[in-house]
Amino acid sequence: MSEILKICAVALIGIILIALIRTYKPEFTVEITICVSVIILWAVADSLKYAFTYMENLYCQLSYGKEYFSVIIKALAIAYLTEFTAALCEDAGQKSISTKVELAGKIAIFFVAIPVFTSLLNLLTGLI
Repeated sequence: MSEILKICAVALIGIILIALIRTYKPEFTVEITICVSVIILWAVADSLKYAFTYMENLYCQLSYGKEYFSVIIKALAIAYLTEFTAALCEDAGQKSISTKVELAGKIAIFFVAIPVFTSLLNLLTGLI
């Protein structure tokens, strides 16, 4: 709970700082946005260690499907990273780059998921 309060406080300070700086030096708003975003990402990444510990325990308890676990984790990581990067691009006023980042993320998730599709096709072929 305290982590989200810290993240919200950083975001609010960033918004206030951007509002103050925008009137005098509007060209610095992008840099402030990127700095605040990196600080928030750092705070979130630091709190992810608990999630990774939980996921490791969950993985150890699995009796089947372990080969797909890494695919799911990779796909989630790609999705979150591309969304974060695309949002930064949009904040910087680069909507066209943002859409390219999102497309690259979707393609990367597709490539990561190919083993799942292959396994599914093998299963269906074995049933027929």
